Amino acid sequence: MEAGIAYTKLRDSLVRFFQLKGDFAPDEAADVTLDRVTVKFSQNAEIDDLTKYSFGVARFIFLERLRIANKEKIAAEGFHKEKISPKPEAESDEILPLRECFERLGSEEKNILQTYFADIPHSKLMEQREQFCIKNNISLNNLRLKIFRLRHRLENCVKAKWNK
Repeated sequence: MEAGIAYTKLRDSLVRFFQLKGDFAPDEAADVTLDRVTVKFSQNAEIDDLTKYSFGVARFIFLERLRIANKEKIAAEGFHKEKISPKPEAESDEILPLRECFERLGSEEKNILQTYFADIPHSKLMEQREQFCIKNNISLNNLRLKIFRLRHRLENCVKAKWNK
């Protein structure tokens, strides 16, 4: 019983830590932290103070998540800088193959790309991605993998059109 109370107390403290740091999913970050601490603990590592150790791990988890979020933000900003012009007559020869390749994708694939690279502020974009994952019952990493594969397909298609 005491172990359960201590676990809940530690998890709540970790959630507050991630909330104060401005993490977009503090519950998830706290769970990841506890998972990593559990793995280390199960390897019979010598841990003097579990709370201090957990917060040390939490700090590194936060930095990892911040680095990932920054990469996604840079990618999203780069995507918006190279945004496709809404007027087809203004499109250059370089954009036409991309548009043709994009139009060949299925409606679900187009929806995934448009959701992932929506033209909204980064904080709302992250929330939208999370909601998309929940709605489609997939993890955020699975979504990233799908985006990677779709971008790879588009890139190969465009290269094939340029090489013609």
